[in-house]
Amino acid sequence: MTDQNEPLSSTAEPVIGGTEIRKQGYSMYLRIPDDRLECLCSYVPHEQGSMMTRDELIDVLNQYNVLYGVDQQAFDDFLVRAAAGQQQVDVLLASGTAPVAGADEYISISVDSSSAVHRMEEDETNVDMHIVQTFINVSSGDEIGRIIPAGSGTPGQNIMGLPIPPQPGKPLHVKIGKNIRAEEGGAHLVADATGRFCQSAGEISVEEEYVVKGDVNFKVGSINFKGVVEVRGDVLDNFDITASKGLTVNGNIGVCNIVSDGDITFCGMDGQDKCTVVCGGTLRANFIHDVVVECAGDVIVGVEIHNCTIRTLGKIVVDKGAVSGGSYIARGGIEANKLGSASSQHTKLHAGVDYDDVELLEKMFTSLTETQDKAKQSQSLVEASELRKTAAALTDGIMAIRSKVADENNARINAKAVLYENVQLTLGSVTETINEQKDGPLTVIENSIDGGFRFLSMTSLDVKAADIEQAFIREHKMVVKQGVKIEQ
Repeated sequence: MTDQNEPLSSTAEPVIGGTEIRKQGYSMYLRIPDDRLECLCSYVPHEQGSMMTRDELIDVLNQYNVLYGVDQQAFDDFLVRAAAGQQQVDVLLASGTAPVAGADEYISISVDSSSAVHRMEEDETNVDMHIVQTFINVSSGDEIGRIIPAGSGTPGQNIMGLPIPPQPGKPLHVKIGKNIRAEEGGAHLVADATGRFCQSAGEISVEEEYVVKGDVNFKVGSINFKGVVEVRGDVLDNFDITASKGLTVNGNIGVCNIVSDGDITFCGMDGQDKCTVVCGGTLRANFIHDVVVECAGDVIVGVEIHNCTIRTLGKIVVDKGAVSGGSYIARGGIEANKLGSASSQHTKLHAGVDYDDVELLEKMFTSLTETQDKAKQSQSLVEASELRKTAAALTDGIMAIRSKVADENNARINAKAVLYENVQLTLGSVTETINEQKDGPLTVIENSIDGGFRFLSMTSLDVKAADIEQAFIREHKMVVKQGVKIEQ
């Protein structure tokens, strides 16, 4: 505490809690915190003596080095109230500028999440709650992001006009994990593999596998992943999965759409005629019911295929049960324990062709029929001539497709136990419906010599139908040659 006659020193240090400056007509309390960012003044008038003047207040602030951030309005109001003899407590007369800390170092992500989390809003009525995926898919070579260095911050200034240094941002303590490479001195992050970008426990990486430890349900949501997906439970209805490198489901798949460029394996699937499977590799399952399947590799099933539409560039093999109902095209041949059903359910089997060629042939035959009908009805010789040229070109195209020969083609069907009636077989250029049950094991191929089919003792599906038929052709030629010699 200072005496009312004690001179003020410009170097006096304020005391925490306030410094009393006592005059004849008043007492003034000056409080300046340690950070020197504020100057708080209190004023207590005395019964005797004159009130504070403007010059006195300026002199006090100057002597305590309050040189910056004085609030002129607060200063004037303080003087007006002091002149009116009003007590004042902790009036903020001056304030400095606090420093701004630097931003911490961080990773600026360049790629977006695969799907956004949907939240139901009042005006939304068509939100698909099956879509909840939030992880980030990346492809090899994609820029994942850049490491943005820590900021230095912005300095402040205290009420004495002195600078206040800022707190610099904190460095990013992160480990660059697998399948990520750092370029440009470590600032540029690039994916070295296709998968999902992960941040966990101070490490970033690109993971090529996504494992669902239970069912795919509302908690997990539909999956779109550029890698291998493993589901250790079931896939419930309406949860679609796209897994670019492969999919394994330990349980069953409900009414869903499944897509993968790699192999697909699951226990069973009942699609109820409402779902599809597109497989870029080999498909393996225990059973498949009422599903549309398009496969680039083999379709290997343990128990049965029922009422499906399957098109594959490989073979269809059912080990223990039947292929019954539906339509099947397999470039590499078809084999099952039973083909068709005891109830004579209509089943269509087509082996030894590319299913794209089958679709193209169907379109060309339709166009050919329409063109020929137009030519017959045309009243113009010029138009009729042009239509006949178009029909001839279509006919040539059909013959070219039919005559295509590829090593992958295997126009043969194996029935290990029984081939039921009402099964329609298409092998080569021959299409016939079985009208009487045939017991196996047997192999069916086209009879290119006499027409129709050959029903033979079953051999491995690895033996090409063309090789078997060539043996019959060579034998036939020898018989014909010997017959000619005998006649001579």
